Amino acid sequence: MTSLQAPKQRVSLHYAVATDNGAVLPIKGQGTVSIKPDVVDDTLRFVFTTEAGSALEVAISRTRFSIDCRTGSDLTNLVTSKDEKLLLTLPELRQPYWVSIDSNNMRVRYGKGEMLRHLMLLEFQWDTESTYALKDFSKDLRHVDIKGTVKDHLRVMQIPVTLDPPPTVIPTSAITMEVIAGNSASVVNDLSPVCQRLYANVAGPGITLNSPDFPEFAQAIQYSIVTEGALCNSKLKKKEEEFGYLRITLDTNMGDSPGQPYVLEIWPAGNGSPIHDHGKACAVIKVLHGQIQVSWFSSLSPKLLTPWGSMIAHAGDVTFLTPDYYQIHQLKNPSPKAGGDFCATIQCYRYPDDDEAHYEYFDYIENGQIEHFSPDSDWEYLDFKKKIREEWGKAMETAAK
Repeated sequence: MTSLQAPKQRVSLHYAVATDNGAVLPIKGQGTVSIKPDVVDDTLRFVFTTEAGSALEVAISRTRFSIDCRTGSDLTNLVTSKDEKLLLTLPELRQPYWVSIDSNNMRVRYGKGEMLRHLMLLEFQWDTESTYALKDFSKDLRHVDIKGTVKDHLRVMQIPVTLDPPPTVIPTSAITMEVIAGNSASVVNDLSPVCQRLYANVAGPGITLNSPDFPEFAQAIQYSIVTEGALCNSKLKKKEEEFGYLRITLDTNMGDSPGQPYVLEIWPAGNGSPIHDHGKACAVIKVLHGQIQVSWFSSLSPKLLTPWGSMIAHAGDVTFLTPDYYQIHQLKNPSPKAGGDFCATIQCYRYPDDDEAHYEYFDYIENGQIEHFSPDSDWEYLDFKKKIREEWGKAMETAAK
């Protein structure tokens, strides 16, 4: 497992647009195209063409990967490889395949999973002295056709894959020249409008676990987790090991999120979630107490259980996910089970404004299968807080005797 390292420059977020019938690059000579095929006849082909008919083709089969360019009747092979990591993995492993065209930087990139630099598997580069015909027509590439499969799950992003948006989010007041130069955080204004709204609702200083009316709330939760027969301890014992955390909902499902949009999640030391996605929803996660490890996966598949990267977020940190970035993850409290402190996060979800399907489940991996989790609630927040306060009060009275 590799830890996410900050690139050397800052990058803004751009978002892919779904399309079912081929595609047009919004900007000539640049962009990224991704498809997640169910079935491929023999070879999956990305064919980028100019108005004049010149073409760049990336072909992926189970035995061979290639990049070719064509001008008139002249066909030139640029790359040929039998490296297994580049090849088609269907039907054993279903995942997105993407190709990035970057005529400004004179390169083609290819990867699997989300359209991220960390998931790039191959780069082909040329320069101004190259004899490849691609050098002359790359800036005119505009039309995209996908061959060898049904054109479902096709997405187009207007920029090439260059730098990855950092998963940590900061407010505009926290940006510095060092942040810009080091690309060490995503600024909230660079997020999608949906994520910006979610961030505005939970990132403020008033969203804390301990409050003036119950300053020992965190201490009382830890007591309830580790004390035999206490409220949280009893509830956790009834849960499956893969779901060894508590979901405390703050409001009601208003029809624009998978389940309730705001959820306080309590993570006992050493416990975590299964690998799961989020129904193509956007989310913002703020750590309220302790620390949480977030690990990301390039596909939701029982055949792919190794994360491509991870981070540990601490109290006060905020992270995000969208349909295009960090959508598949696993959360775990990395503190040791023996003597470790719990973690509390507030998760807030919302579908993108252009999502008209509203898939209501989080899919997850369990026992080699993909299962469906309908977001539920262990308690409503105000009721949970009341019960914990009462339990803590009795514990304090007993201790004082």
